[in-house]
Amino acid sequence: MTTPGPSPGRDPAPSPIPGPRSEADATPDPGANANSAAAGSDTAGSDTVPAPTLDFGTDRTGCPRLLTALSELDKLVGLAVDMPGWSLSDRALDSAVLDCSTLLARFASLRLGLIRELHGRGSAQREGATSTAALLRARLRIRPGEAQRLIGLALAVDDDLTATGAALTAGTISIDQAFAIHAALRALPRGVDLTRRREAEALLLQYADTFDPADLTLLGRHIRERLTDIDTSPGGSASDSSDSSDSSDSSDRDGHNPDGVNADGGGPDGGNPDGGSADGGGLDGGNPDGGSGDGAAEEGDPASRRRLSITDLSDGMTRISGELDAEGAALLRTALDSLAAPSPAVDGTADPRSPARRRADALVELLHRALDASSIPVSGGVRPHLTVTVAWATLVGRGGPAASTSWGQPISRSVLRRLACDAEVSRIVLNPDSVPLDVGRTQRTVPAHLRRALVARDRCCAFPGCSRPSSWCQAHHIRHWTDDGTTCLDNLVLVCGWHHRFLHHQGWTVRLGADHRPEFLPPLWTDPTQTPRRNPYTQPLETLLSPTSNH
Repeated sequence: MTTPGPSPGRDPAPSPIPGPRSEADATPDPGANANSAAAGSDTAGSDTVPAPTLDFGTDRTGCPRLLTALSELDKLVGLAVDMPGWSLSDRALDSAVLDCSTLLARFASLRLGLIRELHGRGSAQREGATSTAALLRARLRIRPGEAQRLIGLALAVDDDLTATGAALTAGTISIDQAFAIHAALRALPRGVDLTRRREAEALLLQYADTFDPADLTLLGRHIRERLTDIDTSPGGSASDSSDSSDSSDSSDRDGHNPDGVNADGGGPDGGNPDGGSADGGGLDGGNPDGGSGDGAAEEGDPASRRRLSITDLSDGMTRISGELDAEGAALLRTALDSLAAPSPAVDGTADPRSPARRRADALVELLHRALDASSIPVSGGVRPHLTVTVAWATLVGRGGPAASTSWGQPISRSVLRRLACDAEVSRIVLNPDSVPLDVGRTQRTVPAHLRRALVARDRCCAFPGCSRPSSWCQAHHIRHWTDDGTTCLDNLVLVCGWHHRFLHHQGWTVRLGADHRPEFLPPLWTDPTQTPRRNPYTQPLETLLSPTSNH
């Protein structure tokens, strides 16, 4: 930048936007006119002090004050970038990360205001661009969908989303959270009045300090259903631009799809360009870019490039996108072909559904038939991944030989206790020569009916901040059953595999609060106060949507 930096006499950390010049400034502003000077001389001897007014015009050098402020900020950021982060303590490092996030949000708010001004002046037409979105796309080198989202939010925070704009300016929400709130309010039914919309915005802002953009979108969907008297969305209007930005990103400036569109209107997958779902919980569970992460494997085996992403949209629909190799695609087409055939009415009227709609209906029908036939493994049921043989004395902690897998590798007692939390146990009585004499009936440490109750209470992984679904979770005994802990709802908590291992090895403890919901106590070296922590994702939806709820 060519604007001057702060003078040597200024404070080391000036305000981002310089305030009005005080009476002590020795150098007069060369841009001041005679009338201003006359007015100043008339009041020079008066005891009345004029009220200060912000001057957002130009500085002493004639440079716009906004650009001067940005130049000063640029220099300060340049100094901060060169400062080593390793010199910070853990607490200071955490604070620095949060401060950077707050500043990014405030800068995003500033940019939205400038984009709104750009749009209001009609700068795109003057620059020869077809639209403001096209101008932003070229200038900022961003995707068309992102440009549209920026313009939409920039206009909205100056109109019906003023509270969201204020929160973004204060840095209490991120730009992605603002996008989620904007999309959620756009998806509300047309008949919802302004009061209800503002209430919905206030509720989403209330939970923005707890939930990420994907979960704010989910809450917005529930709010939309609460406010929908007559659902007209199925098969109706397309999703808003924020949800379809990925598909619009594949279009060029003139709206033509460079990748081509098939005859029935079903073009490229149109999904998230990185191959993952919006909430990071795609079923593929692999690399965020949708690949296997093994370049050699991708070249050798086409199946290694398979991916499937499932993304929830703010209008209540769900986008499914992915890629299959020739074999997988052939299996899918064969399975859907007969179910997707046109179904004329009794009077011979042609099926009004498009081919894309028929294929979607066929997929749903296929899933119904597969589930009705019980041909898919029960989620959270038998997990025949690992067989462990262990002496009873070893299992209950009375010594004895180490447990071993079916492949002969020994496993530690801590791993054994974790596996025994939620497993099938078969009693086998051996003689002194280790010859089986009797085999008892296989029993689960957590019966199916108890697991259903556990899922109903915890909903997902109960560890604070984790939102992995219940189908990915295991039942953890708060007091292990080998330590005389009972297998009952008040002694169980639902946790994903990662946090199950974490609990068994990292010193965290679990207990049930007064409301019989789990809360987690960190070890002393993590939190000296050991303040109990809860997962907001396990709260009942009714509590979250209650106007009087206090999370």
